[in-house]
Amino acid sequence: MNSDLNTDKNCPRCGEGRLRTWSELDADEQEVVRRLPQARYYDLEERQATRSWCTRCWYESTGNEAQA
Repeated sequence: MNSDLNTDKNCPRCGEGRLRTWSELDADEQEVVRRLPQARYYDLEERQATRSWCTRCWYESTGNEAQA
């Protein structure tokens, strides 16, 4: 797992949701992630290992965003 993911911060897009890793998502949330636009461009296994998501606005973090 990528330790650079900042999962304890609020979402940079909406400011309300918390970024959550794949293992923190429930089955319904994981299904939403499978259908997000990024799914077309990146393998699901790669996204599971390196990304986090806001379940409020469905922002997908790569972990490379600038830290505030």
